[in-house]
Amino acid sequence: MSKNTQEVPRIYLEQLEVDKHLRDFHEIWSDPGNLIWSTETEKKTLDETQEWMIPRTHSHDPDIENYAIMLTVEGRPRCIGNCGVVPSSSLLMLGYGLNREYWGKGYMSEAIPQFLNSYWRLKPNVERLHAQVNPENVPSVSILVRNGFSEHEVLPRYVNLQIKGLRDPVLYRLERPL
Repeated sequence: MSKNTQEVPRIYLEQLEVDKHLRDFHEIWSDPGNLIWSTETEKKTLDETQEWMIPRTHSHDPDIENYAIMLTVEGRPRCIGNCGVVPSSSLLMLGYGLNREYWGKGYMSEAIPQFLNSYWRLKPNVERLHAQVNPENVPSVSILVRNGFSEHEVLPRYVNLQIKGLRDPVLYRLERPL
């Protein structure tokens, strides 16, 4: 890149909000193809998506940092996925998902470092994050490893994926950067 140009990110993140992102979020969660690596079930109606979405928003619980991954598509900002941290028992779990229309294009590889940089600034007392992933989901494993996560433990027969059935996910861990 020459010194007279500036690289502009293709995506941006904003707090996930029901009234702003519901329709795009529903498009993701109502398509079974998007849920191949998820334990969640398909959401059949907007109301069902809204009910599921509300407890995953910062406005519902200030400890939740969940962001819409935004991309301008045909002149309109569109939520193409989400990433965030939701408390899960005693662990803080990073979770993320993307509309399959955008898989393999590097959007999540851009979103995760943006999110992590922001998260560490917002949460100075958090010492580590975790993420749970099926090792068969190679792109997701790669994203975690590229962002500094390391394999922590295998959880035998721990997760029942809606489409793929019972699996042995791996718990990854990321320590706060110095």
